[in-house]
Amino acid sequence: MVKESTQQSTSPTIDYLLFYVNGKKIIEHHVEPDWTLLWYLKNKLNLTGSKLGCGEGGCGACTVLISQCLNRHSDELEHRTVNACLAPICSVDGCHIITIEGLGSVAKSNLHPAQSRLAEMFGSQCGFCTPGIVMSLYATVTSSNHSNPSSSSLTIQDIEEAFDGNLCRCTGYRPILDAAKTFAKDIHKLPSKDSSITKPVSTTLDKCLSFVKHTDKEIKKIEFPQELRHHIPQSIYIKGSFVEWYRPITLNELLHLRSTYPGSASKLVFGNTEVQIETKFKRLKYPRFISVTHIEELQQFTRTQTLLILGAGVTLTCLQGRLTEWNDKKLDGGICQALIDQLKYFASTQIRNVASLGGNIVNASPISDVNPVLQAADAVLELHRADTNSIRFVPLRDFFLAYRRVAMTDDEVLVSIHIPLPTSTTTNKTFIHSYKQARRRDDDIGIVSAGLCVQLESINTTTDKQQWRIVCARFSFGGMGPTTILAKNTQQELIGQTWSRTTITKACELALKEMPLDELTPGGQPEYRRTLVQSFLFKFYVYVCSELHQLSVDPKELSAAHSYHRAVSHGQQIIPERPNSQKIVGTSLPHRSAYLQTTGEAKYTDDMPSLPNTLYAAFVLATQPNARIKSIDLGAASKVPGFVTFVNHNDIKGNNMTGDIVHDEEVFVSSITPCVGSIIGVVLCETERASYAAAHLVQIEYELLTPTIFTIDDAIEHQSFLDNERCLQQGDIEKGFSEAENILEGTILIGGQEHFYLETNCCMAIPSNDDYELTLYSSTQNPSKTQELTALALGCDVNHVVCHVKRMGGGFGGKESRSITPTIAIAVAAVKVGRPVRMNIERDVDMCVTGQRHPFKIKYKVGFTNEGQFKALDVYLWSNAGCSFDLSMPVLERAMLHIDNTYRFPNIRVRGRLCKTHLPSNTAFRGFGGPQGLFGCETIIDHVARHLKLDALVIRRLNMYKEGDLTHFSQPLERWNIPRLMDELVESSDFLQRQKTVEEFNKLNTYRKRGIAILPTKFGIAFTAKFLNQAAALVHVYKDGSVLISHGGTEMGQGLHTKMISVAAEVLGCNVNRVRISETATDKVANTSPTAASASSDLNGMAIRIACEQIRERLNKLVSGDDIHLPWESLVKKAYFSRIDLCAHGFYATPEPLGADFSQNRASFNYFTQGTAAAEVELDTLTGDWHILRVDIFMDVGTSLNPQIDIGQIEGAFIQGVGLFTMEELIWGDHKQYKWTKPGALFTRGPGTYKIPSFNDVPIDMRVELLSNAPNPLAIYSSKAIGEPPLFLGAVVFFALKNACMAYREQQGYSEYFPFNSPATVERLRMACTDEFTQRACIDKHEIFQARGSY
Repeated sequence: MVKESTQQSTSPTIDYLLFYVNGKKIIEHHVEPDWTLLWYLKNKLNLTGSKLGCGEGGCGACTVLISQCLNRHSDELEHRTVNACLAPICSVDGCHIITIEGLGSVAKSNLHPAQSRLAEMFGSQCGFCTPGIVMSLYATVTSSNHSNPSSSSLTIQDIEEAFDGNLCRCTGYRPILDAAKTFAKDIHKLPSKDSSITKPVSTTLDKCLSFVKHTDKEIKKIEFPQELRHHIPQSIYIKGSFVEWYRPITLNELLHLRSTYPGSASKLVFGNTEVQIETKFKRLKYPRFISVTHIEELQQFTRTQTLLILGAGVTLTCLQGRLTEWNDKKLDGGICQALIDQLKYFASTQIRNVASLGGNIVNASPISDVNPVLQAADAVLELHRADTNSIRFVPLRDFFLAYRRVAMTDDEVLVSIHIPLPTSTTTNKTFIHSYKQARRRDDDIGIVSAGLCVQLESINTTTDKQQWRIVCARFSFGGMGPTTILAKNTQQELIGQTWSRTTITKACELALKEMPLDELTPGGQPEYRRTLVQSFLFKFYVYVCSELHQLSVDPKELSAAHSYHRAVSHGQQIIPERPNSQKIVGTSLPHRSAYLQTTGEAKYTDDMPSLPNTLYAAFVLATQPNARIKSIDLGAASKVPGFVTFVNHNDIKGNNMTGDIVHDEEVFVSSITPCVGSIIGVVLCETERASYAAAHLVQIEYELLTPTIFTIDDAIEHQSFLDNERCLQQGDIEKGFSEAENILEGTILIGGQEHFYLETNCCMAIPSNDDYELTLYSSTQNPSKTQELTALALGCDVNHVVCHVKRMGGGFGGKESRSITPTIAIAVAAVKVGRPVRMNIERDVDMCVTGQRHPFKIKYKVGFTNEGQFKALDVYLWSNAGCSFDLSMPVLERAMLHIDNTYRFPNIRVRGRLCKTHLPSNTAFRGFGGPQGLFGCETIIDHVARHLKLDALVIRRLNMYKEGDLTHFSQPLERWNIPRLMDELVESSDFLQRQKTVEEFNKLNTYRKRGIAILPTKFGIAFTAKFLNQAAALVHVYKDGSVLISHGGTEMGQGLHTKMISVAAEVLGCNVNRVRISETATDKVANTSPTAASASSDLNGMAIRIACEQIRERLNKLVSGDDIHLPWESLVKKAYFSRIDLCAHGFYATPEPLGADFSQNRASFNYFTQGTAAAEVELDTLTGDWHILRVDIFMDVGTSLNPQIDIGQIEGAFIQGVGLFTMEELIWGDHKQYKWTKPGALFTRGPGTYKIPSFNDVPIDMRVELLSNAPNPLAIYSSKAIGEPPLFLGAVVFFALKNACMAYREQQGYSEYFPFNSPATVERLRMACTDEFTQRACIDKHEIFQARGSY
């Protein structure tokens, strides 16, 4: 921020902005203050590289770099990454904005090393998040102030922390971190390869060393414009159509403005990180904004012997830096460190770069991370107002009056925060510490946060043991009420008490009485939050005792005193040699679009330019479940400038019923809304902003119907099901149970999962009066089904509709069927008005509308011998399908087909039922029911092992299938590699020795526990619907030797096109760079199957191979004599002049046996992809926080088509699986579990509330190996499908965490088996770690308490 003040309050005011973008000067006279920087870049400058991923600053896809001159005399520059989706365009006056386009371009062949290295090291898959990640990396490298990496000040630790504001759903993060670490100076600290491994190993260190040798002359930086070095900020006033923008540059000017426009007449903004959320999602309206970024008095840091004074306008990043300089526990009693600790995981780098300390305080969030620390430090606020320059000092303890209400007058401005420094002597000491627990460490607000401070005085005792008495205590908590709360009664009661465990127990009891929570408390989790309060108090007690060197604390408990120090992550990959017979297939060909993705030149559906007369659409969605629509009022909506029309079921000329398999849902609701989020209509306007505004103004009156059914248990109670029960049965289960020496029964629940593809659903429909053609551009995995169902709704033949898919920014199954209905709605709208219509669905809407992974309830009864040999299994699966069939039945069937995992149950009965509920229809998600069934099986294994007090590995080995065994659906197992995979992984991971090490660790640490687990998986490859196992391809060879391929698969980051190109180049015998795939389109290849079931490489690869073999066979007839070494281009030319067809169509159908017939208890997959994984974790039992210490994954991928792409799929799927089984939790309002939120509505509808794994969750040591000498003759070039199979292996982390919980429970005297539902969130983990704290927090039965969940 600008620190110099060159203007007086009487300075002239300007009404324009001056800034630079990628070195180009822009003077903008026509700007709207409510435009974001991202909107301006995309719509005014046509810079589409920066992506809109969430609109709330939670994913980092929109990251850009902003530079400005802080002091024109010293020439001090500041570079900071920001979220362009939050930054107001008016905030960039005097700044230089660098976007991904400014770094380098494929077209210009001038890539920045950050771009090229990320591409070459497979750090980009779908590519939608990549521009933001590149910008974060560029900013980190730029800030190191050196051009040569060998002399850079950048460390691998800096790199590890550089991406806390960026998310990636595809890669699993490891390759991104590897690429980034090539810029660090201290790569020698990374571990080298294990000399005992004789196989070809590639480590993070190896990759970094290859770039040290690779001499970059200079890491290019974008020069800061000379004009901006001399820029003198002036007061700004911009009058927009809806909002006014003021930017004063003196405190007097600010106070005058606030006096003129007090209270709600104006809103002070700094980083806009909260205000943008308020205006966008809460739809609050402010008539004018006053930007306070250029007020010198708000940006001061002062330190005296008794006081720290922090300007209210300092950014949190600047505050971090200054506190780090000041940090000295002897001088400040730990205040600086307490704030530093809290800021480390406060939001993200991008947010901290623009958010201010004062803004955070005045915002008065009840879950603030910083306010509890400031309250505990007894901070005082300095408030100014214009009247006679009045100054008022308010203690922070008296500042928060009620929810979002503070003790400020309407015209006051917070100028600074005063923090008194404590005085400590040998007999009087002050301690302060901060605590926070969130759903995820990176970029997440605390569930509960705390600032705890105590002043102690020494007591003279007759014994040698020194004791301390409490003189003063300040315990402040966030997340425990409508405001930040000081536990005043608790504090008062503790004064005069000795500092002892008894006293801290009393503090816990008093605090719980002072902060009551119940099931109606907003945010839920009352038991967990009450437990965390106690955990923090106890941690603080141990911390103070350790600082006092008190011997009263058991050394085993000292781990509670300090937070876990996370080491720098690293990886290792082992790849077998490729067959000598292959030249291209089997090499790690880089992703064909990787460079385009790292430069932002790769175009996605929403990046396409709008055609003339394009209209913008926004959904009008149902806000009530199971309700009859009584009336729709368009009055207010129709008055929005630019409103064109409203489209609903009356505008459908064909069939309003749609669905992937069963046409049982409406495109537009005609009468009764099946769920919150069902589409009632579409508003069309001339601008995107107008369409959103108009859609929100449509008023709908409902008649509420009963019952409303949301959960599996609701559906069972009301007998609300879709279709009949499914059943598979082998053997005689009654006989099996009679032979069993032991019988166990149990029930397990697994929650749903949001796809969280970084690119939300978007589409564009272009009608034509020329023969009634309609062209669709859609982000879909299923272009043919999109084409067919659109034609059905329009009442036309399918050949009038063409669907195009260039690429998707992730799919994971979420764009297989649920992308279709929005596209149909847009198509109907476009045909109605005869104009192009487009829509990009906002993240919160996408999550509410498009469905998720199916939650399951699995009830089992298992019989087994005393040795652990299975005799019988009777299992029932209920799936929450939502309001319609969609793909729920095949998802359920696949779960039933995978209930055995890799184990033989000689007598088995598996039954399943689809529950119909009033929620959006759940849908395909990577694994397609497989992970739910596999999870049920491994839960049974764990239950049996604990009952028999045996290692689960013993049970697994004893019951493992053998070569030739029949599965419970009568498929013989051929090329069965699981026994080999398990044995080799146990040895290579040193699993047995590490089990012993974990046991020793757990004996020595009371409140930190480690867990280790190992799991196998098998995943059937093929669609269970036999007819879908077909594919076609079209291959064109042009006269110049270039090749264009069209096939039925879509590219969503999985590298399908890259693999297909390598197959074509291998067969044709041409250079791989001569082969290209442009897009997937239904007018090139018809009747395509969806890109799903992990089978796309198998199907499309064979189709391409067949087509290319036809062309190669024709060319071979021309090769004779001297022509045998004829260059490819010459051979093609010769073929053309010989009138030989250089085009071919290939078609492939997977051979029999194939498909499923449950009535005959039979199913056949083409083959099984197999794998194993071992994981070791460390758990903080007092909070539920955890880290993955090491993961070893061993996968059978046959003979890999592309090893590095396959490893990318393995790691990405694994981390997605970790998310599914640990932190990703959907919260739906219902009648029993979540009464505090609206019934039928999704609470977790964005990155702020729904947490996928982040960079900080990657395993510290991640090792992946591909099985050698395991060819698969049933697929293209002996390969195996890999997209879905590794996902379930993420469950190994779940079971390792469960083992850590069990170790703590046993220590606390609870040795009985406990059911542990998925996901293993921090709440569920902590509450499973039963102890005195959970006992006080739970009303009853704390030892079997189950955290709530949406199932």
